Amino acid sequence: MRVLVLLAAAVTSLLAPVGCGEDDDSGGAPNPAAERRDPPAEPPPGWRTLRNRRAGFTISVPRAWTARTRGSATLVRSSDRLLAVTVAADRSEAGRTTGARAYARSTFRALPGFRRLRITGTGAIARGRYERARVDGRGTLVDRRQRQHIAVAAFRRRGRVTYTIVAFGADIGGRPPHAGPLRTMLASLRGRPPAL
Repeated sequence: MRVLVLLAAAVTSLLAPVGCGEDDDSGGAPNPAAERRDPPAEPPPGWRTLRNRRAGFTISVPRAWTARTRGSATLVRSSDRLLAVTVAADRSEAGRTTGARAYARSTFRALPGFRRLRITGTGAIARGRYERARVDGRGTLVDRRQRQHIAVAAFRRRGRVTYTIVAFGADIGGRPPHAGPLRTMLASLRGRPPAL
């Protein structure tokens, strides 16, 4: 589904400018190179580890899925094209100071190209080392009138960075596609210092 790729690219462009790993103009921003390096999660059988060195993260994805990194954001697509996932890092003042729950909710509400965005609940994320939150919902693509399942997850390293994962899936039979693999991906996110 080409629409998922276009939509994910739009979200990537929305999130990526603030996540390039450089200090912003707020003064007193911490040096990203001093961030803790967490070892990548061990990928399950049939999966692989993706690294985005510029943004400073690793994540596990199914081996058959495609991935493309542009600057500080990574786009992952399922092999059947029913799910598109963007992953980015925000080291701006908002990314350093906004709580994960508020960050996930405001990212959901700001998604471009949708109407009738509605949060339907909070999804589960496996326990981990970062403050984390997930919101799930639905929205209709304005230009194609297609309903989408949407999940937004935020992982915050207080005072340093917020990693954001936004997943869009076709609404087929009222269920989100690839819910299990998405949960595994969310649990595998690990931070590292960005390459400056």
